[in-house]
Amino acid sequence: MPARHQTMEPLGRNEVEVEFRVLGRPDVYYEGESLDIGTPKQRTVLGALLLSTNEALSTERLMDSVWWQPPAAAGANLRLYLAGLRRVLQVPGEGGSRLCTVRAGGYQINVYPGELDLERFDRLADEGERALRAGRLPAAADCLERALRLWRGRALDGVAYGPALQATVLRLEERRLAVAEQWAQARLALGQPESVVSELRALVKEHPLRERLCVHLMVALCRAGRPGEALAAYAELCALLASELGADPGPELRRLHERILRGDDSLASGTSSGQAVPAAPPRQLPAGSTELCGRADELAWLARTLRGAGVGDGPVVIAVDGVAGVGKSALALKVARECASWFPDGQVYVDLRGATPGLEPLRPVEVLGRFLRTFGVRPSAVPDDEAEAAALFRSVVAQHRVLVLLDDAASLAQVRPLLPGGAGCAAVVTSRRVLTGLAEAVRLPLDLLSPGHAVSLLEQLAGTPRVRADPAGAARLAALCGHLPLALRIAGARLAARPGSPVAELADRLAAAQHRLDELAVADLAVRASLDLTYRGLTERARLALRRLGPLRTRDFPSWALAALLDAPLSQADQVLDDLVAVHLVEPVAAADQTRYRLHDLVRAFAQEQASAGDEPSARTAATRRLVGAALALAERADTRLSADFLGLARHRLARWSLPRAEVDRITADPRSWFEREHDLLMSVVDDGLAVGATGLAGSLAAALTTFFQLGTHFDDWRRVQSRALAAALRAGDRRTAVKLYRGLGELETIQDRYPEAIGHFEAARAAITNHDPEYEAAITAGLGYLYRLRGQSSAALDTFGRARELALRTDNLNGRVYATNGIGVVHLERGRLAEATAYFDECLRLSRQAGYRPGEAQALRSLGHVARADHRYADAADYFRRAQQISENLGDRLAAAHAACWLGETRVRLGRPGEGRRLLARCLWVHRDFANAWGEAGTLWALAVAQLAAGRPRLGLHRAGQAVAIWRRIGSPHWLATGLRVLAEAHDALGDPVAAEQARREAAELRQQLDES
Repeated sequence: MPARHQTMEPLGRNEVEVEFRVLGRPDVYYEGESLDIGTPKQRTVLGALLLSTNEALSTERLMDSVWWQPPAAAGANLRLYLAGLRRVLQVPGEGGSRLCTVRAGGYQINVYPGELDLERFDRLADEGERALRAGRLPAAADCLERALRLWRGRALDGVAYGPALQATVLRLEERRLAVAEQWAQARLALGQPESVVSELRALVKEHPLRERLCVHLMVALCRAGRPGEALAAYAELCALLASELGADPGPELRRLHERILRGDDSLASGTSSGQAVPAAPPRQLPAGSTELCGRADELAWLARTLRGAGVGDGPVVIAVDGVAGVGKSALALKVARECASWFPDGQVYVDLRGATPGLEPLRPVEVLGRFLRTFGVRPSAVPDDEAEAAALFRSVVAQHRVLVLLDDAASLAQVRPLLPGGAGCAAVVTSRRVLTGLAEAVRLPLDLLSPGHAVSLLEQLAGTPRVRADPAGAARLAALCGHLPLALRIAGARLAARPGSPVAELADRLAAAQHRLDELAVADLAVRASLDLTYRGLTERARLALRRLGPLRTRDFPSWALAALLDAPLSQADQVLDDLVAVHLVEPVAAADQTRYRLHDLVRAFAQEQASAGDEPSARTAATRRLVGAALALAERADTRLSADFLGLARHRLARWSLPRAEVDRITADPRSWFEREHDLLMSVVDDGLAVGATGLAGSLAAALTTFFQLGTHFDDWRRVQSRALAAALRAGDRRTAVKLYRGLGELETIQDRYPEAIGHFEAARAAITNHDPEYEAAITAGLGYLYRLRGQSSAALDTFGRARELALRTDNLNGRVYATNGIGVVHLERGRLAEATAYFDECLRLSRQAGYRPGEAQALRSLGHVARADHRYADAADYFRRAQQISENLGDRLAAAHAACWLGETRVRLGRPGEGRRLLARCLWVHRDFANAWGEAGTLWALAVAQLAAGRPRLGLHRAGQAVAIWRRIGSPHWLATGLRVLAEAHDALGDPVAAEQARREAAELRQQLDES
């Protein structure tokens, strides 16, 4: 493949050419000549504008694109950069500058089709992907190669940029690598292994830890008759993984290595794709009944069709459509489970909620995010744009055998982005509508059961002897049910519940019910008649339960939710659910440790209608408030058991409905599992509470989810639900609830290293605090102290932590006192005052142990470990860190455990156990990246640099130290930036570069002086 630095892909335009480039250094070319863009920051502004050609960027967005911490004169500087760019972008003959100011003060560059390298890359990559799926290998290889030729380095190469551009650059790099892998796949399939070896070597060198690239390289070398070099490439990767991470290659690489050693002929002949398989393929198909009646022919046809995946040029797509209640989902799930072994790389499932009453259909971009995270894409690399996410999903699964089950689709537009791209993949889509326009799909219209099969289903449900005793009555009952499986199951359950009732009697009653509903559409009539008849036969309590359940905005629910809705004990709710399950109005859903329940869409719609007709709005509102209260009581108890609030806040006891304490304790006995199980329900209950004006309860529930959001890395949900609740609290003038939510969002910004935004939230919380909130004042003050310390404002941090400590003492808040005291100790530690720091940390440890505050104990042990590190007592430090890690792991706090393990790994390196230390550090690195915790990532990279220097590998040490320094510089952490610079200087010294070493030491010394004066 031609080198990436060659001439750009031609534009194909006859007029004077203007070229905009972002796939490398941001540049502008006019008639083939590079224009002088000006200062580096001006070039960053150019890159930001070119990456957003479809939208105008505000001044605030541009500042976030240029600076991590905008200087005081940022606004004035930005205006200068924009003025400079405006002059540069004045194209002769066009009568003005390409840089325009649009309404509301936004800025935008006018870019015409074909002028931007990124646009051409996307077009060529999409064409190549389509050609690859269709089996047009020469066209695919050509398009993909031309797309890759547009790259001249990394996106925005050579410029420093702010947080607004970080995720975009990361996604572009992920897309480039995916396209490179597809290009290699196409060339290998064409029998041209020699053509990819050089480029793959370069990519493997640039991305040594991306194992899929190494798989392609090894396969290419084998097919080129160079198996020895393939084995050498494997050995190089093994050595690198061992030295960098203390880890071994993944299972697919190991299997490929074994095949090469065995002399597997299929490698040389090209009959094996040599693609990587995920280490833990997803198995997401839900449990369900394996019994179907009258669908043997459809099952056989579906199985044959699915097993043809990999034979044709593209994926197998099957669209199953039919009326509600005909059994589409059950059929699709059964065949998917039977054919799962044909798709060893994973089976993914999603309920698209296309026809669920009261619920919005899922947006494709939401589903794509789930899929991508399932297949190992880091949350920070998941695109926000639907088209980008769809392209990445197709690339990720293109070389695997994956089954995608899309249940209850709303439309073609919802389905199209979710289809896989690989020839070995398959998708099964169920929908009430015929998905016209899905040309690649084979359609299976699912009809009603035949009369004979309908009667057979009644026999399964009510007993064969009883049904066969009245064949005419059974046939009439089946006809009145419309031969529809859902209606038949309801009728069969009614027969089973009344063993003495003749079949003909039920048929007569059902006929009468149909007369009452004769205005309904034919497709709905059978089910609605069955529902109406069954509903009228329920007890009043069961009818009320069904009406309360209908408006729930979640697919499944636990029994405690119904207890709250009914204002009844849990035992009564369980009994009512048993009654509803017995008549098939509610379906039990098997879970790992608790039965959950759901309503079929038609039952839900019926229940909603009955609720609207039979209940006063005030009664429905009261039920919703009880549900929010029950969820809040459970969430607060689970949060307390999961990990006591790190500031020990005494929650305001809002008036709320709650289960008895014993039942709350039982339900939340495993708090982490409970939160995960109820995740969707809790999110929807917050929205329900806000909708009925229960702002205090709903906002408190949103705030109570903070610890769970953090431990589960549910950062998008965290931001969405608490931002929505905060907006509602501000509209309602509810300052107390607003304080809780400001604090929660401040913690989120702190974890994600957005310190200015975090300070803004904490300061807004402080401004909203009333005289009745001394506990929250302590919490907010301590949060600000932590941020001041991270930003190197030591004196301000000491004052603020001191104030927080005083408030905690005044309110007898031991947890808050521990947190603030620890913060004071850390400031002393960073100033080198080890004795003072130790005294504060010892106090924290003593207080935490007295109160049984385990998170505080872990924090104090980590801090004492840092004192021992600073005093070169590495064995003592390792013991402190090990104990802190164990406590955090027992609490389920992965991030805190990773913080402790990072420093445990570093001390073990210093104690002469480098392999063990590097393995610990490797695990920590991925945890911090999962949490998008840049500070923790930088700390781990710094520790890896120390490990490489200790092992006599200064070049690798320089690389890691440089990465750590770049992150600490970006997020604005001067103390640790100085620490990183000192290790960077050591690496330069070891490599014989005293000038660079002195420069790093000088900057570190200047930072230390500034910190000492702060």
